Amino acid sequence: MNLQTYIESGILELYVLNMLDETTNAEVQEMILRFPELAEETASIEKALENYALQNAIEPSADLKRKIEQKLFGSDEILSKNEIIPISELSDYHKWYDLVTAHFPHALQAENFAELIAENDELKQLLVVSSFDIEEESHADEYESFLILKGRCRCTVDNHVFYLEPGGYTQIPLKTNHRVEIINGPVMAIVQYRSALS
Repeated sequence: MNLQTYIESGILELYVLNMLDETTNAEVQEMILRFPELAEETASIEKALENYALQNAIEPSADLKRKIEQKLFGSDEILSKNEIIPISELSDYHKWYDLVTAHFPHALQAENFAELIAENDELKQLLVVSSFDIEEESHADEYESFLILKGRCRCTVDNHVFYLEPGGYTQIPLKTNHRVEIINGPVMAIVQYRSALS
């Protein structure tokens, strides 16, 4: 077989771009395994296409970037100061963890950290990292809830004791004493406050 003719046919470019049918794709894979020259040429094509993409990349607008993130992470994970999707027992903590650490990478190294994620008239969400116990408190005009992203804690809510670890979610009733003890810290959590008037 004349490998140069095979290379010049353009089939390797189509292979790299994933534009071949399943049968032809399998045949090209077999050829690449048999001939090291083809493997080298394929790697060279991949590198050239990557360089071209980087040189011609266009930064998306803020609105487009938000829409892309919404598509990637689903409607449960929108980081915006104006629009907010509530956390709940159905929230995927993996997606929340990936998203907030992408926006606040320094939180991964912090022992104690708090940053507003989103807020509107009804809800407020914060990313909180804590190495210290949260003292007993209660709220008369807002519901507090939290979703644990990292670490483990012991919660006492009106003398009821339970443990939360990554993926754990709880909502605190109004006017109910509660406290949080750090068992395996620092604990990272999405903390949400919902107005009782809404």
